[in-house]
Amino acid sequence: MKFIKIPLLVILLLSGQAMAADSTAKTAVGGGLGAAVGTALGGVVGGSTGEVVGGAVGGGVGAGVTTKGEGQTGAIVGGAAGGAGGAYVGRKVSGSGTGAVVGAGLGGAGGAAVGKVITEPGSSSAQHDRQYKKHHKHGKGHAYGHNKHHDD
Repeated sequence: MKFIKIPLLVILLLSGQAMAADSTAKTAVGGGLGAAVGTALGGVVGGSTGEVVGGAVGGGVGAGVTTKGEGQTGAIVGGAAGGAGGAYVGRKVSGSGTGAVVGAGLGGAGGAAVGKVITEPGSSSAQHDRQYKKHHKHGKGHAYGHNKHHDD
């Protein structure tokens, strides 16, 4: 039964490549499916420890493959952390490999999406600072503590 689910998950992971834009949803699908596939394969090869390692590797690879641009590093790290954590928690809560696969899928998806959003440059505080300074300028002629000339 496990060997039937694994090819299906691999097909779903590869079909995610057909999505057009580099979106956060695409990253989440890649991280989640990668973590689920990695957990299933790791469970077959290495038991519960293999599930956690497989979830980390699969989540990172799945998020990395489906993400391009500056958010890729964050997506990889988030997918790996989410996949490993989800596999561990899923195994502990359910006591089964199925719970580990579901947990890894959810954790990998969430971690990849959050990692991508955090590392994308559009949401940085530097952009906010530039917009603030654009509208809140000091007027000309105001020294504000420097370049003061006193006539004695």
